[in-house]
Amino acid sequence: PFAVVFLTDGQPTIGETEPDRIVENLKKAPAVADARIFVWGVGGDLNTHLLDRIALDHRGERYYVLPGEDVEVAMSNFYDTIASPVLTDLELTFEGAVRVNDVYPRRLGDLFSGHQLVVVGRFTGEGHAAVRLKGKLMGQPKEFVYEGKFQRHEQNAHVPVLWARRKIGFLLDEIRLRGESQEVKDEVIRLARRHGLPTPYTS
Repeated sequence: PFAVVFLTDGQPTIGETEPDRIVENLKKAPAVADARIFVWGVGGDLNTHLLDRIALDHRGERYYVLPGEDVEVAMSNFYDTIASPVLTDLELTFEGAVRVNDVYPRRLGDLFSGHQLVVVGRFTGEGHAAVRLKGKLMGQPKEFVYEGKFQRHEQNAHVPVLWARRKIGFLLDEIRLRGESQEVKDEVIRLARRHGLPTPYTS
């Protein structure tokens, strides 16, 4: 996939400086219609709200480097990663006796060599089901099907915590990008207390 690396050290200061217009202009730009935009924010005075939106809207990732961190090493590792895509435009579906919901991450993106994709979710019902993973390999459609039995396992106590951590992360992103609502805040607090996780609202 075509990738754009956006490296910035702070706030928009030249040309268009209104964050909402910058996001809209990017969506309309033909040159980045199919591109992944990987955002690198360097320094402590960053508009993370804007940078997060750019990365999420354009199927990329965001990376933040604090003052004093070695940018060169981090960038070198990053380039090694994106140079070796394994599957792009990933899509995961479930078929069979169970219903799956609350799956995270919501957007799967691309899978690169040497990396793994961890997907967590909740299911209702028990029995046989097929997990279908679709993507593109060198631009050509590719599909993998994994079949198995979905059933409750009390001994896997770490799985609900992993799911809760992912969901809380998603909800905190929503608050940062769209503003705080009492309903979302209450859900973060409920999940954090139930699973013993620290958040900006709990300790």
